[in-house]
Amino acid sequence: MSTLFAIFGMDMDVAALVRAMRNNTHLTELYASSHALVPRTAALLADMLAGSGSLRALCVGDAGLGDEGVEALARGVASSSSLTRLDLTGKGVGAHGAAALAGALTACASLSHLVLSANPKLGDAGLAALCNGAPVPGDGPTAPPVPVVAWAGLATLELQGCGVTAAGVRALAESPNCGRLVVLRLDGNQLGPEGGGALRALLQSAAQLRELHLRGTELGDEGGEELAGGLAASASDAAEGGRPKLQLDLGDCGLGPKTIAALSSAFTAGATLASLSLAANGSVADGEVARLARALESRGAEALPHLDLSATQAGPLAVEALSRMPGLQHLSLVGCPLRASGAAALASSLSAGGWGSLEELCISGTGLASADAGPLFGALAEGGAPKLKSLEVGANPAAQDDGFQALLQKLRSARDDLAVYWRSGDDPVPVVS
Repeated sequence: MSTLFAIFGMDMDVAALVRAMRNNTHLTELYASSHALVPRTAALLADMLAGSGSLRALCVGDAGLGDEGVEALARGVASSSSLTRLDLTGKGVGAHGAAALAGALTACASLSHLVLSANPKLGDAGLAALCNGAPVPGDGPTAPPVPVVAWAGLATLELQGCGVTAAGVRALAESPNCGRLVVLRLDGNQLGPEGGGALRALLQSAAQLRELHLRGTELGDEGGEELAGGLAASASDAAEGGRPKLQLDLGDCGLGPKTIAALSSAFTAGATLASLSLAANGSVADGEVARLARALESRGAEALPHLDLSATQAGPLAVEALSRMPGLQHLSLVGCPLRASGAAALASSLSAGGWGSLEELCISGTGLASADAGPLFGALAEGGAPKLKSLEVGANPAAQDDGFQALLQKLRSARDDLAVYWRSGDDPVPVVS
């Protein structure tokens, strides 16, 4: 029997199916998403979970599952000895369902990954019920507290698009479970500027956090500034080896000069990150990126190996400053307005010996013409960026010109270890990531 069992649109009785699986010892993953489950059937699944010693991943039900179905399912999760990943994306989970899951998280030591994304009814009340003993927000000062829970094994929590606000993030930050988190996804929640202070508090509590995803959370420049202050405050702990380096995604958050200034100060104060995405923050200007790069240069090779500046205003000033950053391995400038001046700065910095650590460069959609690509490819052919393994240059006017193929062939002849991507499937060499 296959270890992966998937059901998509198959017409079969779910109750009969779960009964048949109750004593199965080979099935490790069950995906039956988008199938309607009534609470009675969810209870049968719960019985199967309690009896199975092999099932590791589960995703069942549709938006109609709701709190009642989740409560029924949670009883089986609590009794499972093997389940590691539970995906309840878009299952109509609210505060009552979250409270039931909290009880299951205290009992199921194997469950390390919980996905609750696309459940807008969850909100701050549901997050509070899931993770701590704070009163449910919005129910008044006399509301009874949710019982404090201690997760047995949960380390990855996905909450994209769950109606969470700054209040929910504060509830998480104040939870004793916050220190257990390794990966947290809050993309698509409207945290607003107030979310910056809540996230700052979370960074102080989440000492094991390795990934924080905040794309599209509408922090704004003030919220981003506050969050960056939290990075500076935790820099000393990271320097002493007490914290892992963080992968931080701040894409499409409405950031601007205040945030970049605060990030620059944080790096100067000793903050380090595994990766930083500022993509789709169109108000981040060329000079501000250059300022950030200078702060990173002062921190040395360990400051930031991966940087995504796509769809910002990064241009020639940023390119020149970034070229001197030690330890920068991956840089994405997709959609930035480099054009002729940015390309000239890039070619010049390559010829001058910059980009010594760079392994992957993405400059697709940056307005490069053939006249710009020639010097750039020439500098690379002569040995610029000696560690570069992957170059993405698609969606540029140069790639449409007749002479592009000749430039490309000359570069490939000089650097046969360099994969150049300018259209889908163009080069078989795998991308470095």
